Amino acid sequence: MMDLPKAIIDESIKRGTILHSTMFKNIDHGKFFVVIGVNKEYVAGFFFINSNINRFMMDKQEQLSMQYIIKKADYGFLKYDSFISATSLQTIPINELTNTIQKGITTYVDKLHEEHLNELLEAARQSKLFSKKEKHDFFL
Repeated sequence: MMDLPKAIIDESIKRGTILHSTMFKNIDHGKFFVVIGVNKEYVAGFFFINSNINRFMMDKQEQLSMQYIIKKADYGFLKYDSFISATSLQTIPINELTNTIQKGITTYVDKLHEEHLNELLEAARQSKLFSKKEKHDFFL
């Protein structure tokens, strides 16, 4: 159990933060994910990091183009080159995420390099997968 004050945790959760968590009910293992946007109430993005591109996306060009590669050489926590799957926006109340960090369910891992974050954001802004509102709220 981490005894960090909520304010310090909230300050560390920002665009580009990479976290690892076992909080996802429909996934039977821990997942790395990237925070892509934060507002007063929610943390958004969180785009999952996967070791491979899901085979169901292979014939869906718009989803395929939002698989952003990150290299093991750039990120020490990766076992191999991996993909940020930026195909849909998921949100979680910031208090809920903070609670999982305080309980040790979610841990801070790293942050996305600035150039990678900028490329990912630019791709998301151009993508047809996200609404104008989502783009305005989380990608600008």
